[in-house]
Amino acid sequence: RNKERDTRMQDNAKDGAWKGAPWNAWQNWWTVGIQGIIALAIGVFMLANPRGASDVIRFLIALVLLLASLGQIADGFRDRRLSSAPWEALRGGIGVTVAVLTLLSAGSNYVRDDGARQMLAIGLLAYGVLGIVSIIFTIRSTGFKGGAIIADVLTIALGILLLSARSGDTGGTQLLGAVAAVGGIALLGYSWYLRGKSAR
Repeated sequence: RNKERDTRMQDNAKDGAWKGAPWNAWQNWWTVGIQGIIALAIGVFMLANPRGASDVIRFLIALVLLLASLGQIADGFRDRRLSSAPWEALRGGIGVTVAVLTLLSAGSNYVRDDGARQMLAIGLLAYGVLGIVSIIFTIRSTGFKGGAIIADVLTIALGILLLSARSGDTGGTQLLGAVAAVGGIALLGYSWYLRGKSAR
């Protein structure tokens, strides 16, 4: 029992060290702020140009998903003994796969726009849901991640809206833009909170 307790304490200590490490994106206020700026910019663009935004936004969302997923994979393999490592690697693998397929579909004659949109939507849903589940199962060791929760909820909302959108539906595009803009503002607000907290 003592050995199991010591092992658990060591795991918690490692998770705690990882939680405060500089590469942990959701502990850095500036990283959360960058995520917020990107989401807000995408939302504003979709609101301002709903007719011409669909292809560009799909490309940008897939690109952001690819970069975020590569970071998840790197975190997952940095220290496999951490409780969050398997979740990070799994999310990253799903995100990279969906993002690459979506980006490649832009130059393909076999995948239509609706098919690429639905594929990206399903990938976003899986990525966001896994993020929420991983936070629930690792909250004791990694702590509460407000920025990650906001981003995962935003990802799920974007996935649902993309899945239900129709070609040429400017109203749906504007709604998607509004959700992205609100999520971006929320991330910027949380970034400001983290900045003030780190300065204390």
